[in-house]
Amino acid sequence: MKRPYVIINSAMSCDGKISTKERRQIAISCEEDFRRVDELRSRVDGILVGIGTVLADDPKLLEEDTYRVVVDSRGRTPLDSEVFIGDSPTLIGVSDVAPESRVRELRERAVVVEVGSDRVDLSRLLEELWERGVEELLVEGGGTINWSLLSMGLVDELITYVGNMVFGGQRAPTLADGRGASGLDDAVKLSLDDHYRLGEGVVLKWNVINDGVD
Repeated sequence: MKRPYVIINSAMSCDGKISTKERRQIAISCEEDFRRVDELRSRVDGILVGIGTVLADDPKLLEEDTYRVVVDSRGRTPLDSEVFIGDSPTLIGVSDVAPESRVRELRERAVVVEVGSDRVDLSRLLEELWERGVEELLVEGGGTINWSLLSMGLVDELITYVGNMVFGGQRAPTLADGRGASGLDDAVKLSLDDHYRLGEGVVLKWNVINDGVD
């Protein structure tokens, strides 16, 4: 299958949480890391988020000439979302369960692709993005979309900024949530490519080992 080179970038606390138990948006990164992420965003062809991120944070994603991609199985993206603001193209991936009336409304504001029966087929979505010229894709989603992509062997690189704080909380979202692995055999394997201190935190850059995954 032809698909973009996929990079997950995320900031997390020292205990692996990407937010607090109230799921509030909190600045984990330092100013230096914000600049690193801005540079990363400027060189990719697309930025992908899940519907959970859109509903919780309403991100702007204003990089020029960069596809803004939303994984939204049921077509719940609010019509006044920031992802529709600006000149950059927006693409929303929905499944067959999205109401047709809602799909029509979204099509007035974005490109809508129907890929999947009850949920978005991420493999097909990435193929669609490749066909539209997206060769490098940055994922800035939550734990569910991160795990889905990782477990399907659809991620090439994982970059994490580990901040100098501990959030705790059983309900606080982590870097990778979803169903998760049942043991080491099911775990996604990584190879450390680089690491360095940035502010009071550390950046870890991993290559994802996708042996045996087409």
